[in-house]
Amino acid sequence: MRVWSLLLLGAVTPPTVGAAPRYAMPAAVSRRLGVAERLGAADPDAPLMMTIVLRVRQLEALEALIAAQQQPGSPEYHRWLTPAEFAVRFAPLERSHGAVVGWLQQQGFTVQPGASRLRVDFSGSVAQVQRAFGVRMGHYRHRGRRVLANESAPLLPMEFAGLVGFVRLNTFPLAEPQVRLGGPGGTVNVMAPHDMYTAYDVAPVLAQGMDGTGQTIAVVARSDFDSGDVVRFQQLFGVPVHEPVRVFPGGSPGIGAAQGVCGTIRNRGEQQACIKAEETEVLLDVEWAGVMAPGATVLADISEFDVDAALVDVITRHPEAKIISMSFGGCERFNEDGLRLLSSFYAQAAAQGQTVLVASGDGGADGCRDGGAASVNALASDPNVTAVGGTGLDPGFNASGDATRYVRESAWNDVSGASGGGVSTLVAKPSYQAAPATPSDGARDQPDVALLASPPSPGYVIVVESRETIVGGTSVATPAWAGIVALLNQAARTDGAGALNYRLYALGRRQYAGQGPAVFNDVTRGDNNRNGVPGFGAGPGFDLVTGLGSPNVQRLVAAFAAPECTGDCNGDGAVTIDELLVGVNLALAEGTPVPCTAFDVNGDGHVTIDELVDAAGRALNGCAD
Repeated sequence: MRVWSLLLLGAVTPPTVGAAPRYAMPAAVSRRLGVAERLGAADPDAPLMMTIVLRVRQLEALEALIAAQQQPGSPEYHRWLTPAEFAVRFAPLERSHGAVVGWLQQQGFTVQPGASRLRVDFSGSVAQVQRAFGVRMGHYRHRGRRVLANESAPLLPMEFAGLVGFVRLNTFPLAEPQVRLGGPGGTVNVMAPHDMYTAYDVAPVLAQGMDGTGQTIAVVARSDFDSGDVVRFQQLFGVPVHEPVRVFPGGSPGIGAAQGVCGTIRNRGEQQACIKAEETEVLLDVEWAGVMAPGATVLADISEFDVDAALVDVITRHPEAKIISMSFGGCERFNEDGLRLLSSFYAQAAAQGQTVLVASGDGGADGCRDGGAASVNALASDPNVTAVGGTGLDPGFNASGDATRYVRESAWNDVSGASGGGVSTLVAKPSYQAAPATPSDGARDQPDVALLASPPSPGYVIVVESRETIVGGTSVATPAWAGIVALLNQAARTDGAGALNYRLYALGRRQYAGQGPAVFNDVTRGDNNRNGVPGFGAGPGFDLVTGLGSPNVQRLVAAFAAPECTGDCNGDGAVTIDELLVGVNLALAEGTPVPCTAFDVNGDGHVTIDELVDAAGRALNGCAD
């Protein structure tokens, strides 16, 4: 299966509505209907917001561009597109986009203005939806929320069969925040900013004056927040005060999304729990992204509807945000919609030099949290996403409760949750995902990297509503990693890293082959078995619980600061004649393992003529870019 093709699936069949030929899109019927309680037929006058996603134009060319942007020596290396350039090369033509908009308007829908021709947001009543798309609409209860959803496949004009990739006609939330509250009563040791600086070797980097200055980290959210909480957090824990920027692609959902996703919950207790989770999520994201890169600008993009709108807004309207953090998730088995809605935008972000990090989830192997089959976070499955898993950490606390060093880590799995991880059933294995112990399963594996996530072992401290709170989950690991990426970009003196996994796996291959610095802490203990669902064990090299491992930030920054140099087998910053001869022998020895991974830039297990030519150029001209 092609890595990108998932977004575009939609079986074409010949039913008609009236006299016009139509085709059906069965994939647009949410799988969550099977686990939701049907309350009856939908009220014909009920309003709802909907989305149509259009297909990327010249998909193979886009895939090739993203790969070339990550290959040193390529003319496209780190040459990022602007949103306008992306639209010219890969978005649907204006007339095609206009045809969809015109048809929706003819059906009586209100089309929302948008910055991307890959997506059309529109609103209308249930009656209009049923008439225009030939569907039955039902009223459901799911996890306390009342939702509207189409019960049959939407029918679209046959002229759109090669254009429309997906249609969303339901109000199920796309994903849930992955935050975990933790901490017993009494006095406990928790991770404050300077503890993280010590445990993960961030302190030496900050001491060199490298703090993320000039970088912008975007946090994808659907709750507003009090900026005063962020300032209080920074003042309390000695982090430079840097108030975040807030933007709203539409209206404000209110603090805790009381006027957004939490507003559809009728039960008072469940609604308050939702509000607390949404408010806590956005605050921990903003606070901890800023901790790891205290000089960076943190931009919170807050949607009144759902996280997809905020993500699209960052990618299309805020390309200066070269790092994007999203701590939301929904399992592939039920939430395939998420990948269908976002895949094209993840690709656009990569082509624009934006790195997207997504939490792998907190349910362990039981990503759907129902004791059924193993499943991973659909929002993190895309090959252009860096999926962040979780660990439990021993930071060598002293008698004063301060971290003293990195002692050990294990896969996060305790009473509060477990690191999401496993094998995608929707996405094929990307070419870069090759490292010692990576499964030969033909599928996208999660997570890619990891960081502390366990709330009790030892948990992160944040400030919410002026009070200190202990939290955990891959929700916190993700924005913390986003801050680390800001340091990496600054160290590399680059305007963004784009699809970061290409570089991370290249470094991982070298480390675990004994040919490069130990930029990752190899987590080899623990598993993510959960709720009766067999999971995966941590082990040497890559594993399906902690990925490549957690970062040694000082070494990782040094690796990014050094120029990528094809053919530099010993990592000394130069390519010698002896190393070139090694490369020639590897290119001629078809099918043999590649002992010098520095020649295998694209990670395909072979040394190509292009890679040899690049290495020869480095030998003549040096490794400096």
